[in-house]
Amino acid sequence: IGLIGAVIMPHNLFLHSALVQSRKINRHNNSKVKEANKYFAIEAGVSLFISFLINLAVVATFAYYHLKTGSSDIVLNNAHFALQESFGTNAKYIWAIGLMAAGQSSTMTGTYAGQFVM
Repeated sequence: IGLIGAVIMPHNLFLHSALVQSRKINRHNNSKVKEANKYFAIEAGVSLFISFLINLAVVATFAYYHLKTGSSDIVLNNAHFALQESFGTNAKYIWAIGLMAAGQSSTMTGTYAGQFVM
């Protein structure tokens, strides 16, 4: 359930709907509308699938570390230790950059979606 919540975020659904509506297509031509809908569905599906794979990799990595070491809790404060032990020293820096990028992405998409909603 945590993966579903991490992959499908309400503000991104609003943002994607607004971006689809802002594209210029001939809405009077049914074949053009069907073609556009096909590509919009592919776009949404690919982005959700890539997001799911990234989240799955993170969860699987921490699950492997948990089973390997018997550690009872992996939280944000000590997640870099699990990554460092599993993948080496540079993994904790990649994790930090990923967390920073996720925060920036969430902030930007939330703001952009809010502009469409308002």
